[in-house]
Amino acid sequence: MLLGLPPTDAEVQAVETNSLALPGLVDQWMRGELYEGKIRRFFELAFQQTQISPDDFVHQVQGELGFNPVATAFLLQNIQESFARTQIELNNQGRPLTDAMTTREFMMTTALKEFYAFLDSWDVDNQGAVTDAYRVAHRNQATIVEAALGPIPIEQTLDPASPNYMHWYDPDVGGPQMETAGCKADPVSLAPDARSLHYLLLGSIDGRTLRTGQFCQLTNGTGSTGQFAPSDFSDWSLVSIRRPNAGEPTTVFYDLPALRNAKELVLDLPRVGFFTTPAFFANWQTNDSNQMRATINQALIVATGSSVDGTDQTLAPGTPGLNAAHANQAACFNCHKILDPTRSIFSSTFSWNYHHQTDPEWSSEPGVFAFRGVIAPVTTLDEFGAVLAHHPLVAPAFAQKLCFYVNSAPCDDTDPEFKRIVALFRESGMSFNALVKALVTSPITTHSADTATTKNQGEIVAVARRDHLCAALDARLGFSDVCGLSALNAENRSTVIPAVASGLPSDAYGRGAVAPILPNHPSLFFASGVENICEAVASLVVDPAPGAQPASERHWSSADPYTAIADFVSVVMGLTSGDPRSIPARDLLATHFSSALAETGVSATDALRSTFIVACLAPSALAIGL
Repeated sequence: MLLGLPPTDAEVQAVETNSLALPGLVDQWMRGELYEGKIRRFFELAFQQTQISPDDFVHQVQGELGFNPVATAFLLQNIQESFARTQIELNNQGRPLTDAMTTREFMMTTALKEFYAFLDSWDVDNQGAVTDAYRVAHRNQATIVEAALGPIPIEQTLDPASPNYMHWYDPDVGGPQMETAGCKADPVSLAPDARSLHYLLLGSIDGRTLRTGQFCQLTNGTGSTGQFAPSDFSDWSLVSIRRPNAGEPTTVFYDLPALRNAKELVLDLPRVGFFTTPAFFANWQTNDSNQMRATINQALIVATGSSVDGTDQTLAPGTPGLNAAHANQAACFNCHKILDPTRSIFSSTFSWNYHHQTDPEWSSEPGVFAFRGVIAPVTTLDEFGAVLAHHPLVAPAFAQKLCFYVNSAPCDDTDPEFKRIVALFRESGMSFNALVKALVTSPITTHSADTATTKNQGEIVAVARRDHLCAALDARLGFSDVCGLSALNAENRSTVIPAVASGLPSDAYGRGAVAPILPNHPSLFFASGVENICEAVASLVVDPAPGAQPASERHWSSADPYTAIADFVSVVMGLTSGDPRSIPARDLLATHFSSALAETGVSATDALRSTFIVACLAPSALAIGL
């Protein structure tokens, strides 16, 4: 669960000799990239930063996130990973998990800095009307895009004194995508528009109306990164975000050289905690009817593991922000007495499109936090984050999220052992690593002693869901991304694996649901999917064709099948030599290899690949909890 690796003989023997050795091993396992990779996915899910597509930014952008298929996929992945990477960085610094609610520091790439700064200059009110600060400042300055005259140094593009000011080089200008009659031109002149410039940076050329009245459609672009360098999507660094001082300009979104070196962004929109990221807003869009209620409820679910469900008896004094039309019935009032005052800090700060709230009816009422026994006035989102960070439900909430992730089921929150884990988490100063160590060494996970949790639900054996399975294949076989889950990694993209892996069951979350969605049971789709993946992986690690695919760190030759079979047992199936299942498993695989080889027309390569598939489909490789 922590690395995706099988145990070694030495590790198993150490714990068999002395059960107190396990915590020390866990300390070792929690160091390095493999652990960070597994926990990054946990944080993406726990803070609800994933399950989004370019279409989900229609409110914030008033259009698509981007149109260039490659660059947009890179940016989307940056957006999804940013807060999880932030939390890992804070964790590595020894900071408490509760800083997730109050941080103004975020892990960003250059491309992500551009997106945040673009959103800050592109203001969208409750009705969807846009105020474009870039257009206001550049009303008489067209954006010129050309190819024939060759590359333009970006220093000239950004210099108002240069004749090439706001002239951008794009090799797609005049290309096949512009061959609509009347639209093929070089250079192309675009109206000054922040969104159009954002698309240009990603490699697309916005639509335009010619003097003849003809409209030329937007061209997606064929380049992979447009004005961005490939490294602009991978140069992660910790960036502080602050509000501008009086008279201070905000960060320029298109100044790529400055952004590459920036350790600070000056933005007018407040960005604090997990609940103001573009990813969180893309997940939980609102409107003039919902008025931030979904947003606040999901923020409460993330932080406290509890939702507004009508059972909370907390009552804000005077219930500020209570919507009479929604709360005029007793059944509705029980929810709205919590939702409306608490959501008011969001509705007074952000428009329904997650930009500045300019309607005085909403901006004048910041509201009161009132939830699960905690009542506190909040006038800023920083104060809201601070109240969340000190809420007594944060510790059990994240302990429970980790229970789901590690054990594929909830812990019994009345279990004394669960309460002990929560207490240790609090005593550690809300150290996430301390929580992980406490849970994975607890009898709730190890079953080394009876607990109320195991008594009530038994031992859960679940399928290895997509993220766990793919991480295990990478860790055990030495791939960096065999399932093609990363848009930035082209490894094995020509195999069937990414398409099949995308359909495997995965951890997820739903609107208003406290518990994550965990597909735990095998199905025909799961069995068929993993068999296809194992078959494709077999061709990459058993007698791989020279130069056909990036080599994994581990590969085997059919000229030495029995060494390979021994490795299949220990590496792929995860059975140590001391495991009583090890020798029978090795014998079964050897028999399978011999039987396959005896078939007419079956080569030694095919027979060993078939043997790998059998090992890959073993329960110890495809299950969590054995």
